[in-house]
Amino acid sequence: MPHQRLIADSLFAIQVACALIFGYAQIARMLVTTEGVSLTWFLFWALFLAINLRLALKAHQVFPSRISRQTVITYITWSLVLLGALVVLFWRSLGRWDTVDTLNVILSGAGIVVVLVVGRWHGLGIADPLVRGWLAVFFKGTPQLTLAWHLTQVGADGLAPFAILSGHITINIRLGQLYFSIREAGWDRNRIGSALSEAANEISWVVTTIVWLML
Repeated sequence: MPHQRLIADSLFAIQVACALIFGYAQIARMLVTTEGVSLTWFLFWALFLAINLRLALKAHQVFPSRISRQTVITYITWSLVLLGALVVLFWRSLGRWDTVDTLNVILSGAGIVVVLVVGRWHGLGIADPLVRGWLAVFFKGTPQLTLAWHLTQVGADGLAPFAILSGHITINIRLGQLYFSIREAGWDRNRIGSALSEAANEISWVVTTIVWLML
């Protein structure tokens, strides 16, 4: 329907704009201070984007459409923005490894092992979309929860306010894009995996936001 296409196109435009503004705001803040920003948060985020980009590409192959194509472009845009932020973080902090990074590796690593073992128990390999969806949960949800704890320990000056806001805007827009994609093509394992990972993304970012507001 024309109105649904207009809504989907608007969500896509806002998503891309927010991603670019997030990159500008966060990189500008990290040029001043990286307080509260952890290396593994960005690294695991990159893995999260890689998984969801793969799921989006597979979903587009199953049922090619304007909406699924926009979803792929969205993840590519975020990947490029994150690459820029990682370059600045490495330059500013010289790849500093904090306690939160060790915690991220332990907790996320444990979750990843559990997902792979349970998946194998059910005859599902790493290529299965639901397995990848659960992996994305531990690549994004867990690091954001540990980031919330890290903020209470060292402060939150390194997080740009717009980064917090745009996180919620873009996650919910991607969920909205998924909603329209599912209405258009129906549920499949790729879309279920994407919805699972993005829901965990939003829930954990809400926790981080609450902590940030309290500091």
